[in-house]
Amino acid sequence: MADVSECTPVRCLCWPCKCVLNFFVSLLFFTCYASFFAWIMFISNDVKFQVYDAELTQFNLENKNNNLHYNLTLNLSIRNSKSSIGIHYDRFEAIVYYMNQRLGAVPMPSFYQEKKNTTVLKAVFEGQNLVLFDDEGRTKFEDDRKTGVYRIDVKMSIGCRIMVLRLVTWPMKPSVRCHLKVPLALGSSNSTEGFDFKSTKCRVGF
Repeated sequence: MADVSECTPVRCLCWPCKCVLNFFVSLLFFTCYASFFAWIMFISNDVKFQVYDAELTQFNLENKNNNLHYNLTLNLSIRNSKSSIGIHYDRFEAIVYYMNQRLGAVPMPSFYQEKKNTTVLKAVFEGQNLVLFDDEGRTKFEDDRKTGVYRIDVKMSIGCRIMVLRLVTWPMKPSVRCHLKVPLALGSSNSTEGFDFKSTKCRVGF
């Protein structure tokens, strides 16, 4: 008969308890591995974000009250090139900046992206916002106004989970930024003929 004084916590566990404990330890290990794999996947550009088309029909600044009126439509694409994973996008918001000043944000519905799939999204930004330029910012705005091509930044605020086999990782928050040069559409004030928007890849980070 075993001496009770020599009994360790592990030895005192019944075998079903050991099985359950081993299962959860294995599950935790695999979840950590899957999350690390998902993180590597994002930073290695296996998921590609790009703005493949943009239309800017209004971008006017009122000199008296510094209100910037804008009307911008962006067409986005997300490519999941992996054949072994799916992606749950639980939160997705596109935010537009000009000269580091936030203009507006558009929330997108949550969705699930299948393996080896390209998802297309459309975001429309319209309204007005107060902008405060210093002398350098005012000079850059005047340069853009003369050329009819505006340097606009887009940030995608994302919360997602990766499905590897049938296991879903914990939430991830990749940072996606797109640096665009968007011309005013023909027929708009200060539009420039001969300059077309070029499809622009976005940078992914954490």
